Amino acid sequence: MMSSEFWNLLSTKSLKQIPKPEEGNIKLLSGNKETITLLWLDDRINPLERRMDWLAYSPIGRNVNVVWVKNYVDFKNWIQNNGLPGAICFDYDLGEKTPTGYDCAKWLVDYCQKNHLPPPPWASQSTNPEGKANINRLLKNYLNSF
Repeated sequence: MMSSEFWNLLSTKSLKQIPKPEEGNIKLLSGNKETITLLWLDDRINPLERRMDWLAYSPIGRNVNVVWVKNYVDFKNWIQNNGLPGAICFDYDLGEKTPTGYDCAKWLVDYCQKNHLPPPPWASQSTNPEGKANINRLLKNYLNSF
């Protein structure tokens, strides 16, 4: 799906140090300065829950800094304050009467277009097959047009 040069660029690009989370829904769950950041978008699922191997969904492996955001506003704010993460895991359903993971993906495409950036590697842990497919289609179409 992606060229090895793109992956090499992502793995060697220095990332900004992640600030300590402020009050709200953003939680830094693990990590250090040497590893790449995985932005985990999900309103319910803790990616480091011991009963499940949620990091199996990570498109960049398990040795990552995990930042857990639970909604559209926190997703958007984190990227605006920190730049693109090394990768993103999307959930589709983020609660009733709230923007979805697809809305977050649309915002991400707009952000990447305005900044002339490719999207970071992504995956989806969503149990909503249609929502998951829509997120993947949107991001693949943007990546193919980049």
